Amino acid sequence: MKRRKIFGVVAGVLLVASQAHAISLGTLIDTHGAIQVSDKLFTNFQLHDVTAQNSTPADPRNLTIDGFTNGLGEQGLRLSPFSVSIPNANSSGAFIFSLEYDVTVTDPQFLLHDIHHVFSTTSNRGGGLSLITQAGFPPNVNGSMQSVVGFGGTGQLLMDNVDKSENLLQQVSSQHMLHNFEAHAMTVNLASQGGPLVLGAIATSPFELTFSQTTIPEPTTWLLLASGLMGLVVFRVAARRLSKRRLDHDYCG
Repeated sequence: MKRRKIFGVVAGVLLVASQAHAISLGTLIDTHGAIQVSDKLFTNFQLHDVTAQNSTPADPRNLTIDGFTNGLGEQGLRLSPFSVSIPNANSSGAFIFSLEYDVTVTDPQFLLHDIHHVFSTTSNRGGGLSLITQAGFPPNVNGSMQSVVGFGGTGQLLMDNVDKSENLLQQVSSQHMLHNFEAHAMTVNLASQGGPLVLGAIATSPFELTFSQTTIPEPTTWLLLASGLMGLVVFRVAARRLSKRRLDHDYCG
C-alpha cells in the first residue's frame, strides 16, 4: 500500500486519492483542503446543521473521507461509517449533519452526468436513517434523490442495501453538492404485539458518493450533426415542393 502524501497548495492541502489515506472531515475543512480523484476535484468542504447524541463518533468532524473509484469507473468520495444506539429506555439518539462541497471535472472533454450514492445499514425497529443527495439549491436544483431505511421489522436486526442514482437535469463541468444525513434511534415498545421493548440502534457501512461523466462532442461531431439536420430540412422542403407539384398537375389534368 502506498504511503500517504499530503501536498501543500495555496488554499490548504491537496490529497491525491491514489496516494492518500482517509483524512478526517475536521482536518479537511480546517485546512481548506481538496481531494483529487483522477479528473475529479473536490473542494470547499463545509459541515453544518450538526446534532449528535449517543452516536459513534460523537462528532461528524471525526468521520474520515477519502477519494476512490468504484467498480463502474465512477470517481467520488467515500465517507466512513457511523452508528447510533441508545443505552436505556429513557434516552434517545441522533446523528445529523449536512456535508457540502464542490465537484469539478478538470478534463475539458467531459461533463458530470449523474449523482450516485451507495451504502448499507443494520438496524432494529427503533433505528432508521435518511440520506438526501442534492445537486445545487432551490431554485437551481440540478438533481435530487432521497433514501430512507430502517424503522422496520419486529425488533430483530434488519439489513438494508441502497444503490441509487439520478441523472443531472443539466450536464455541467462543476457542481455544488449537498448530502444531508439524518440517523435516529428511539425506544419502541412492542408489548402490545407480544414483542419486546426495543432500544433503538442503527449502524452503517461506508458511504460511497460518486459521479459518472459523459464526453463532450468534438467540433467535428457537432458539424456532422448540424449537416445531418440541414440535410433533413432540405429533404423535407424538397418533398413538400414535389408533393405540391403533383397536386397541381392532378388538378390541371
